[in-house]
Amino acid sequence: MRIALVSQEYPPETAKGGIGTQTYLKAEGLAARGHEVHVISRTPRDAPRQEEQRGGVRVTRIPGFSKQMKIYEPAVDWLTYSVAVAAELAALHGRAPVNVVDFPEWGCEGYVHLLNRSEWYRVPAVIHLHGPLVMLARTIDWPEIDSEFYRIGVAMEGTCVRLADAVFSSSACSADWCAQHHSVPRERITVLHTGVDTRLFSPQGFRMDSRPTVVFVGKIVRNKGVELLLEAACRLSSEYPDLRLLLVGRAEEGMGEQLQERARACGFPHLLELAGFVDRQHLPAHLASAHVFAAPSQYEGGPGFVYLEAMACGLPVIGCSGSGAAEVVVPDENGLLIPPGDVNALVAALRRLLSNAAEREAMGARARCYVLREADSEVCLRRLEAFYTAAAAGKSCSERAS
Repeated sequence: MRIALVSQEYPPETAKGGIGTQTYLKAEGLAARGHEVHVISRTPRDAPRQEEQRGGVRVTRIPGFSKQMKIYEPAVDWLTYSVAVAAELAALHGRAPVNVVDFPEWGCEGYVHLLNRSEWYRVPAVIHLHGPLVMLARTIDWPEIDSEFYRIGVAMEGTCVRLADAVFSSSACSADWCAQHHSVPRERITVLHTGVDTRLFSPQGFRMDSRPTVVFVGKIVRNKGVELLLEAACRLSSEYPDLRLLLVGRAEEGMGEQLQERARACGFPHLLELAGFVDRQHLPAHLASAHVFAAPSQYEGGPGFVYLEAMACGLPVIGCSGSGAAEVVVPDENGLLIPPGDVNALVAALRRLLSNAAEREAMGARARCYVLREADSEVCLRRLEAFYTAAAAGKSCSERAS
């Protein structure tokens, strides 16, 4: 198949979060399986168009409309960038037919392309749900529900979902939100994802740090629970004077400095280590150096690949109940779940795992077994390949599910 994957985020230049990571895994995995894969991404800071061949994947980065006009509102950026994406796709399809194109729901990059399809121009399109705007507004209070951005963004998001030939979601959680708020039959949404490369993400060949270490991986922003995690670590530092809290990921502007200042104010200047962005090849070493993985996000659309990657490295994980993380974190089996925002529960969960090496190691071993059984990338990519093939052939929801 000739497959187009659309994502504003794509490593390494614009790697920020889960959408970029999953697009990369889809691109590399499908190319390795013999498919012709084209990625359409965005240039950093709307720099000029870039095109390059990376192994078996053709990556084209295109700018938004900020050079043509001053853009003040995110809804305008979404709309105008979707025009640029539609034009790039039309050119790609004009050179040789594209069998299927995959858009994320975030950013509504497929909006103009989907509106512009007709009986003479109809590239099969699927939408991949990562965390709908309707979910974010109601769980992390962004964007504000009475804002124009929310009203326009949700209308665009719903249109993309309804016009797509097929919809799949990384989690049941995001699928449920989409079905409820966009009037899409829940049975129309297939739950599947790219899984984890368990050969890369493995505890083998890495040494655990001599200091008791808690690791977090993700965007270092408030809704990911990093402030809560630092507070819990500060409380535990009196019991574990050499405790190390390792945060891996890009920090929101000013957030890293605020966290460092908080650690110093608590009297633990050596507690916090900020590793910054780490590429996938080096991430397993950071994970395997730790004793516990903790990401107490306020809300996760799920399943949360950072949890699965940590589990694949043999770590017990701590997440929050009530959202997508609970789809992979099985309490007392491969990790622990706490109520969102509950620092006392987080302290207790960390203390339990840091103080009991036997339980921690047994839980970590079961965590890796869970990923091998349920989320190995080889199995997940075969499912995704079959889904694309069925969508490209115009098969029904029930046929795609089978």
